Amino acid sequence: MAGMTLLDRLSAGWKPWVLLFVLTFGAAAPGVFNLPALDRDESRFAQASKQMLEEHDYIRIQYQDELRNKKPAGIHWLQAGATAVLTGPEAKQIWTYRVPSWLGAAFATLACFWAGLPLIGRRASFVGAATFGATLLLTSEAHISKTDGVLVFLTTLSIGALARLYINKDQSKKMALLFWFCMGASFLIKGPVTPMVAAYAGIGAWVWTKAADGKGGDWWRVLLWWPGPAIFVAMVLPWFLWIQAATDGQYIKGAVGKDLKDKFTGASEGHGGWPFYHLTHLPAWYFPATLFLVPGFVAAWKALKPNGPEGRKWMRHILLVSAVLFVGLLALSYLLPLLPRPSSTGMVPQAVNTIATLKPLPVWPALLLVTLGWLASQPKWQDRWPIGESVSTDEMRGLRLIVAWAVLTYAFFELMPTLLSHYILPAYPAFGLLGGYAATRLMDGAKWPVTRWVSIALFGLGAILLLAASYPGVTTYFMAETAGDFTTVSADEVLASWSQYREFPLWLWWPGFILCGVAIIEFSRRHECNAALFSILASVLIGWHVRIYMLPSQVWVQPTETARLALEDVCGVPGEDCKWQTPARILALGYAEPSYVLTLGTQNLHPPETPLDLPSDPSAYPVVYLINFEDRKAEPAVTEEVAHLRQQAEQMSLCVTETESYYALNYSNGDPVNFRAYRFDRGGCPEG
Repeated sequence: MAGMTLLDRLSAGWKPWVLLFVLTFGAAAPGVFNLPALDRDESRFAQASKQMLEEHDYIRIQYQDELRNKKPAGIHWLQAGATAVLTGPEAKQIWTYRVPSWLGAAFATLACFWAGLPLIGRRASFVGAATFGATLLLTSEAHISKTDGVLVFLTTLSIGALARLYINKDQSKKMALLFWFCMGASFLIKGPVTPMVAAYAGIGAWVWTKAADGKGGDWWRVLLWWPGPAIFVAMVLPWFLWIQAATDGQYIKGAVGKDLKDKFTGASEGHGGWPFYHLTHLPAWYFPATLFLVPGFVAAWKALKPNGPEGRKWMRHILLVSAVLFVGLLALSYLLPLLPRPSSTGMVPQAVNTIATLKPLPVWPALLLVTLGWLASQPKWQDRWPIGESVSTDEMRGLRLIVAWAVLTYAFFELMPTLLSHYILPAYPAFGLLGGYAATRLMDGAKWPVTRWVSIALFGLGAILLLAASYPGVTTYFMAETAGDFTTVSADEVLASWSQYREFPLWLWWPGFILCGVAIIEFSRRHECNAALFSILASVLIGWHVRIYMLPSQVWVQPTETARLALEDVCGVPGEDCKWQTPARILALGYAEPSYVLTLGTQNLHPPETPLDLPSDPSAYPVVYLINFEDRKAEPAVTEEVAHLRQQAEQMSLCVTETESYYALNYSNGDPVNFRAYRFDRGGCPEG
């Protein structure tokens, strides 16, 4: 009861809103400021936003001279606006572009709490939102300048509006307008993701109610009130017309015909994975909320299963239909690519050719809803199962919406051919609310001993993975593995240059380790409130350890920061104060990562645009080249190009200043880099 009293105090009045915001906002804060720009997506997003400010073009999305027809412009407007307010277009710090994601993630935690209030009550919603707000995936996306932090906020807020229509049945026009506003804003952020998730949650709950009670209800009718869809069209249509005109009709072709199509028909950009990919990422990415993940689904099962033997048979029948559809589509997604490919020789039957070219779409949620909706309308189904015999309480209806949200969203992204661990984030608030519901049930005296020990094992696995990955010995091991990949220098010399990166403070690591143990002990003692508190604190401390000490110290896996070190030796960073004149731009050979363009300047060139000859115009000097000697694909070879530049410099009587080598691992492609900067000056070498 003491734990429940504490929970009642924390979840009452204004306190939960402040606590939940500060939790996610504070957990992510060190990463916003301490981590360099990430390759490749974050830097591409931020660079496109930066160019909006530089060129005063807020319609087209560009990466240098290339049109980036992939996502809508909403996130770029937010990033450009944040940067304009906090610094200005000339600033090159990544943190200003991260502010929308940072705020979006913090507001997503509040939206999770708000969405859960009518569905499972204040106490359960507070626990669920707090554990969700501390998850490593959410707090990581909060310091990455992409779409996902803002997207999960808008998605959760839209389902909160939907929940009030569904539970209260009051045809609230305010909630309908809020829902459509979220649809419009989210569509401008990441296209159809939020409308799809909200549709699965709402339609899933409606079909479930129809299958169990004989009628789904008309709570959704207010969503057809014309101002709602009109708001959506007014928000979305003007920009799409402008972008189509500005790109000569190429935007939709690139965004839908290329980017979206590739994600649904194959492993886009090589992002494939193994069966149950997202499930296997949960121990680490969903930490610390894993402590209540399994109890959440167990509690939902116990609350939702019908009474009596016939009701339990009905639920088992539903689960069997669902499992057969899911496993069948999952098997197809992995078996079809193994069939013989289309052949023009006639050796492979045409039917096999046709099947082999199919790419099974992640249609399980829609197929399941259509199947169950059809079955529930059949007289034989209604005669066989006890539909409408038990009364559905508001608690049951609320759990149906949350389970539909969680399961259908998870299944959709699990069956996508393109798999990235952050895709599943819109389902995390639903997982959190189920966990919060289970936590309050456990506090009220529910036992579930097997579930409790499974939860401890899952939480412990995540803690071990995170603590091990953030310990200095692990980085030392990977250093040794990477050093052997260099071809231009010995492994011993590389390791010697990385010696300063082998150790970093463990002041936060040890308290995080201890708190994980305390959380496990408290959960095993059935002190769930304490367990939730200590697990959240452990997650925050481990996250701070990684974002304050571990990742910022590992410059050897930050190639652009390593390149900056080489450039600084010859005053080669444009616009920075230095003892010599700085160049107007950098010319890179063998390196072309987006973080290089973002943090060093839009005007900088990289292959294949980099000129291979020194300029004849005296005003072009000084000229600075950034050379990666580990580039094995360059034509001509890097060593030949350096020799060519030196020969030209000698003929033109230029001063050549060369730096020592700087070594790093380019984590975005797994290749080693060996950077040296070359500075060419007219009229003698710079003094000092």
